[in-house]
Amino acid sequence: ANPPLGRVSSLFPDPHPKPLPLANVTSVDVAFDEACAVSNGMVFCWGGARDPDEQSPLVRAVPELVRTPEPVFQVATANTLGRNGDRRGCAVSRSGDVYCWWNNDRGQAGDDTKEFAVAPVKVKGLPAPAAEVRTTPRATCALLTNGKIYCWGDDFFGQLGIGVMRSPNFAPQEVVLP
Repeated sequence: ANPPLGRVSSLFPDPHPKPLPLANVTSVDVAFDEACAVSNGMVFCWGGARDPDEQSPLVRAVPELVRTPEPVFQVATANTLGRNGDRRGCAVSRSGDVYCWWNNDRGQAGDDTKEFAVAPVKVKGLPAPAAEVRTTPRATCALLTNGKIYCWGDDFFGQLGIGVMRSPNFAPQEVVLP
């Protein structure tokens, strides 16, 4: 179904698969009506509306560049059904830094703030390079190259894995494994 097709189509939904104009893709992630991919070290996202006031399903029909400070190799995106304000993304750079953008009302961008991240911000406080990042609308976790997992953002249901519930963190905290 549109909008995460990555192209303009007069059919809704469009049942005909066609390639996206992206090359050398190393990572792709899809959440509800949002999709992101890494092509040649750059992040492209499409689908969904930029904000709740945009009603057209074709507002972001083709991939748009998300300018990260350095080349990346992996991307993750999140969106809550019908809540465009919860759209967000994160990516792992080739150096192992993690960058997050868009919604940050619960500190899920990891930059020690709750400010909306219009552009990607570097996650602060990871003790080792990241190998992978995963997102939910309200929390983020990264697998580090040392085998440890760090999470940040909302912890209402204990999703940060830090041993307590309802203890949000704006900076990465190590997951407590048994």
